[in-house]
Amino acid sequence: MPARKLFVTTALPYANGNFHIGHIMEYIQADIWVRTQRLLGNEVNFVGADDTHGAPIMIAAEKAGKTPQQFVADIAAGRQQYLDGFHIEFDNWHSTDAPENHQLAQDIYRGLKANGLIETRTIEQFFDPEKNMFLPDRFIKGECPKCHAKDQYGDNCEVCGAVYAPTDLINPYSALSGAKPVLKHSEHFFFKLSDPRCVAFLEEWTQDGRLQTEVANKVREWFTVRTNPDGTQSEGLGDWDISRDAPYFGIEIPDAPGKYFYVWLDAPIGYLASLKNLLDKRGQDYEAYMADPQLEQYHFIGKDIVTFHTLFWPATLKFSGRKVPDSVFVHGFLTVNNGEKMSKSRGTGLDPLKYLGLGMNAEWLRYYLATSSAAATRTSTSMPKTSCCASTATSSASTSTSPAARRASSASALAASLARSRPMAMRCWSTCAPWRRPSSNCWPNANTARPCAKPCC
Repeated sequence: MPARKLFVTTALPYANGNFHIGHIMEYIQADIWVRTQRLLGNEVNFVGADDTHGAPIMIAAEKAGKTPQQFVADIAAGRQQYLDGFHIEFDNWHSTDAPENHQLAQDIYRGLKANGLIETRTIEQFFDPEKNMFLPDRFIKGECPKCHAKDQYGDNCEVCGAVYAPTDLINPYSALSGAKPVLKHSEHFFFKLSDPRCVAFLEEWTQDGRLQTEVANKVREWFTVRTNPDGTQSEGLGDWDISRDAPYFGIEIPDAPGKYFYVWLDAPIGYLASLKNLLDKRGQDYEAYMADPQLEQYHFIGKDIVTFHTLFWPATLKFSGRKVPDSVFVHGFLTVNNGEKMSKSRGTGLDPLKYLGLGMNAEWLRYYLATSSAAATRTSTSMPKTSCCASTATSSASTSTSPAARRASSASALAASLARSRPMAMRCWSTCAPWRRPSSNCWPNANTARPCAKPCC
């Protein structure tokens, strides 16, 4: 019998473009952690999927003259070359538009509704008078109502991490036409995150050692009613709008014609759908697998989606009668342009295939990203301009095997895993002991394909 039974995921990439280097960083971190667990004799199912729904993909497909299904299928067809090129080995890669996800999302919604946690409200929603359509959150931009950062999306701020309604934006405008949107009424469905049952559960779940300290401290702020430095009021946990109006590419809400799940409701359910697809192909029972009390569930994510993974996701699972995550491992950003977050949607993502196209060794980048990229949420790492490697900083990991210690071990322990685990160790050609971590200045020059002559540490 394996020592532990683990279900591991990375955040699902949005299927509107190719992977950038930030995606690859996260996959490399998780891949190394998974390989380490397997070396220790543990059983791991490591899955991913494309996040395929939402109005942005619907609109992009229309511009490309394709159906949304064909558009995301074409994107998915290009994924494997990145994963193979950087030695990233998922057990399964799936899609949130797959039948498993449609069924699971609707089942989870029914479970929440049966628990009294779904209600309908008439809301005011932005409408683009030039495009004659309700605007999805990502096609409304404006000034963040919390930190006042400019050019932020309509659902959450990439600078301070705040989550808000599009109507909270200051000076909003349509990203499709540039027009000032007008408000119209529509009936929407809400998940009652403010319900005392949800609040009590999340206050305990987020503070019991499952999250990195800095993440837990940040999440704690979202529970309190307080006056912010800018004079605005934070009212604690608010209810979550989980519906969108047609036209929309997504999963239909049961018994609600013309209404679809907001993409962030069904996207994380894609973790479960990918796992179910994998187990079905193996002839294993998905329900029995998830019901095993020994199963541990882990998610690797970036700090910009902490809110969704530490509040909405665990509460959605808990109150639909499902297993909640054992831990969420959060890493910082790779940045460009003097600290700007690398973003595919903003056109600042870097194509990892360019690195491989230069004939560079994928292991060099695996080592660099695992050891010097920001594993904690309080820091970010800028990509070097002239070299594939740079001075590295490692973090020691606890050797305790208690459940609390296992949950607390985060992506920041990856460097220590590298040093201990022979198959993942970076190899400085023939001059390094293959399972030892080389010094930060002993790598082959980025512009010359020859081994170095310096001794390793």
